[in-house]
Formats: sequence, structure tokens, C-alpha cells
Amino acid sequence: MQTAQMLANVQEYSQTLAEPAWLMKRRSQAVADYARLALPTFEKIDYHDWPLLDVDAPTGDVEPGLTEEVSARGAQTDFFTVGDTVVRAALPAAVREQGVILCDLRTAIRKHAELVKANLFQHALKADTDKLTALNAALMTNGFFLYVPANVVIKEPLEIMQLVDQRRPQSFVQHNLVVTAENSQVDLVQRLGSVGTSDASVHMIVEVVAGAGSHVNFAGIDDLAASATAYLNRRGTLRPDAHLNWELAEMNAGRVVADFDTELRGRGSEANVKTIAVANQQQTQGIDTRVTNYGPNSVANIVQRGVILDDATLIFNGIGHIVHGAHGSKADQENRLLMLSSKARGDANPILLIDENDVEAGHAASVGRVDEQQMYYLLSRGIPKPIAQRLVIRGFLAGVVTELRSQRLRKRLMALIERRLADEEA
Repeated sequence: MQTAQMLANVQEYSQTLAEPAWLMKRRSQAVADYARLALPTFEKIDYHDWPLLDVDAPTGDVEPGLTEEVSARGAQTDFFTVGDTVVRAALPAAVREQGVILCDLRTAIRKHAELVKANLFQHALKADTDKLTALNAALMTNGFFLYVPANVVIKEPLEIMQLVDQRRPQSFVQHNLVVTAENSQVDLVQRLGSVGTSDASVHMIVEVVAGAGSHVNFAGIDDLAASATAYLNRRGTLRPDAHLNWELAEMNAGRVVADFDTELRGRGSEANVKTIAVANQQQTQGIDTRVTNYGPNSVANIVQRGVILDDATLIFNGIGHIVHGAHGSKADQENRLLMLSSKARGDANPILLIDENDVEAGHAASVGRVDEQQMYYLLSRGIPKPIAQRLVIRGFLAGVVTELRSQRLRKRLMALIERRLADEEA
């Protein structure tokens, strides 16, 4: 799409939604940034020929209606969307009465403009970071917005489900914003999936802006269809003594490049990133995880485990960076891949960048095949090879799965893993 045409489409779309002038200005600047910026580079992840830039201009067209089967997938969630259509947005009354806000981004822009303006692309992520980020800033159509006021503790997890509508060929460009004020606490489960099988270019960004002393537990399950090519970007920024726990499951069937980046801006802030991924058939998944220690006495931990089957490719990049001045900080990471096919390709790349002396840092990485002795033992006990293989995989992933904070995530993740392995055996 030519820049001039993109700008005209963006401005027309913004006017149609009656967006405030500041947002149209930001969208217009993002179009200019998109034209001049390059695609982001991730070590050993080659995605440049993927159709991620083949994105339709937002139109606001009416989407297909929802069937009972589709609607049922969002049952018992707090927030459920199919494409840009909001099916359900219903916080428990006790939570809503404490001033917590959970709504779609369009509604937040209308009703909570100052909160959105102060945080959207302002702290966790800048719109001019790279070409893909600028595209999202220019063309985003919806998403969810969560705000937790100071000193509010939400005891029960909030559950979000977002389905990419692939019942017809179209793009999915959404932006999600989470803001937690001082000393608040929230557990959030985000599920990203597909309905339909048409080709789709998916751009999904999450920003988490964690206030001083706040605790955010963010569990994410990505389960996109094989016909979806996706760019997934989750970003966090933490103020003093804030804690952010990312627990992410990449169970997608299509091509995915994921950029998970957290900045520990405040003294004593802490981020823990745990990622599990399964790749099979001919798919490629590249996952780039970075945590940067800016604040003194900050703590960063990265744990990534993946399983690769068939002709698939799975790449883990783990980057821990302690900048000058972040004395007393810690950065640790572990990246491990298990390959179950001679044709599979896996890379686990740990990178440590240390610009301060008074710190602790370490890393571990491994890429290997199924232990032949384990398999021999299981087969010698009469266990069929497919079942034996599944037991080995479960054991490999169990160290991470059992430590996940979210019980919902653990149950759903194990069900998804079983489904993926069952597909292998079919």
C-alpha cells in the first residue's frame, strides 16, 4: 500500500469513528514512520518474505454474524471479541465497583481518553520503534483496555478471549493496553485464537504499564490457525518495586514471529518470563525474548522450552541486558529445545549484555533429540512408540508447566499440547 493511500485511509477511518484529534495525529505520524523505518531484526529469524505487510486498510465494514458455536467459545470469559466485534465485556460487580476498567480499546478512547492518551505508545513501547510497530499504530482497529486503580487487589483472574475472524480473508491489527496503578494486583489470562481458515495477516500488540509496587501476572495462550501469519508483540515497563510475570504458551499452527520485551525501569522491579512452544509440520516460529535491567537491584529471569516435530523450525532468542547504573541487579535465562525429527531445525541463542560490574548474570541453552535410553526403556515395557514419545515430551515440558502460576493456563496448555501431539499421530 502506498504511503499517500495509507494516510488517506487512516484519516478517513479515524474520522468515521470520531476519534479525538490527538489519536488521528498519532496515526498520521505512524504512517510517516512506517514509510521510513526498517523491519526489526531478530537473530536467526528470517521472516522478511512473509506477508506481514500485506495488511488491509481499516474500513469499519460489518463483520459476519456469530454462530452459537463461535459464541460458546467465549463463555465464562470477562471479555470476548471476534475480530473487532465485542461479544462480551462484563466485569464482576465487586471488581467494577473498585474502579477497575475493562473494555474494548474503541470504548476506552471515547470514555477514558486521558488514561489512554497518557499510556498508549508512551511508556512500554514507542510507535516509531520499527516498521511493524508503526504499522500497528497506524492501522489498529480495536483491542482491550484494562486499568486497575491504586491499591486495588483483584483476587480472581480476569479472562480475555480474542478470536481472529478468518471466515473470510482479512487482516487482524489490534492493540491491547494494561495499566496498573501503585500497589495494585491483577491476574490476567489472554487467549488468542482463530475462527475460520481463510488466510490472515495478524498483528497483535500488548502493552503493560506497571505502576510502582504493582503485581501483574499475565498468562497468554496463542493458538492461531495454520492459515494465519502472525506478528505478536508483548511489551512491559515496570516502575520501582513492580513485578510482572509473563507465562506464555505459543501453540500456533502457522508462521509466527514473536517479540517479547520487558524493561525494568524502577529500582527493585522484577520480571519473570516463562515461554513454552510447540512447532510441527512445516511451520516456523521465532521467539525473541528480551529483559533489560535499567533500575538498580532489579531482577530478570527468562525460561523458554520448546518441542519441534516434522519439518518445523523453532528459534528461541533470549537477551538479558544489564545497563550501566543497574548495580545489584540479576539476570538469568534458560533456553532448551527438544527435537523429535531429523528434519526439524532448532536454535537456542542466549545473549547476555552486561554494562555494570556489581551484578549477577548467567545463562544455559541446549538443543537435543529424544533421549534414546528413555525411549528404549519405555518401549521395552510394551508402551507403543507414539505414547512413549508423548510421555518424553510431557516430562521435558513438565518443569515449566508445573511452575506456572495460573491453574487455568496449566490445564488449557496441557490440553493444547495433547491436541497437537494427537494431530501428529493421526
